[in-house]
Amino acid sequence: MKIKVNEQSQRFYLAFEKWESAVGHEIKVGQYRFCAIPLSESINISEVTSGVNAINIPMSLEIRMVTATKEETMKFFEKVGERLKRIIESTKDFDDRLQKMKKTAFERLGEMPPIENVDIDWIFEKESEIVH
Repeated sequence: MKIKVNEQSQRFYLAFEKWESAVGHEIKVGQYRFCAIPLSESINISEVTSGVNAINIPMSLEIRMVTATKEETMKFFEKVGERLKRIIESTKDFDDRLQKMKKTAFERLGEMPPIENVDIDWIFEKESEIVH
């Protein structure tokens, strides 16, 4: 399975009590699509088409250090993709489970809003051109 991290930031929708928007990056693992959403205490990894949580990675000092730049963050997300690949390959009924999760999310929340590209590159710039 090929792993590809999309450098373009996107707005995804996570399945909670309602569709909650969050900005992150897509991680493709073969035919499967996940989003990595950095939060204050963890990095939420969810399946893109259903918004259902796959794994949470606790935010440690080490992870904060290896995700200090966009380039380092993309490398880290590739490693997350490797972890997802191992999970997919070790789960015999992964496709069936995924379909059930999608069905449950859509029955509870309705259709998911469309994913959109967003520009957050200014966050990584040494000096922002945005005036506050």
